[in-house]
Amino acid sequence: MKLTVKLFAMLGEQLGPTVTIDVAQPSTAAMVKPALCQQAPALKTLINNARIAVNQEFIVDGQQVLQSTDEVALIPPVSGG
Repeated sequence: MKLTVKLFAMLGEQLGPTVTIDVAQPSTAAMVKPALCQQAPALKTLINNARIAVNQEFIVDGQQVLQSTDEVALIPPVSGG
């Protein structure tokens, strides 16, 4: 299944505002980070530290089943003042 993932902050700067990943079906939110790490191995640490949001809600355990129509976002830690 193909999923479009919105990227923010440093991830968006490095890879663009969205990427498309391939995941097995059925897929869970926990499959998003490993799939993206395959596409961008140099950003593995940043990807693994990011939070996943599905349909504008942060995911806690990663077990949520995804549909191809879900809005999936990866939001890395940010700092600022």
